[in-house]
Amino acid sequence: MSHVFQALPVTTRRSLSWMSRGACQQADPELFFPIAAVTAPAARQVEAAKAVCSPCVVRANCLSYALEAMPEGIWGATTLEERRAARGSSLRRHAATQQVPPGRTA
Repeated sequence: MSHVFQALPVTTRRSLSWMSRGACQQADPELFFPIAAVTAPAARQVEAAKAVCSPCVVRANCLSYALEAMPEGIWGATTLEERRAARGSSLRRHAATQQVPPGRTA
């Protein structure tokens, strides 16, 4: 984690202390990085990783970080594809609430 830690902005670095309390610290790191999510073995690996994440006390922190940083792998019990979809939905909802009233310019 140290190389990731050093590459992040100072404000983000301080907020990463939750990582040391993650349930994933007791699991094989490779579990959280399946090679291809479309194969049956990879799908089982994704489910196994999510099972580690589900009861984790820092799952919300992990998911929040993952939605911002969009790293590869399973974070906060979500795949990168699931986070992309969630982030896209969130951005579309935000854009819809930021519409400019008629007669006004952005």
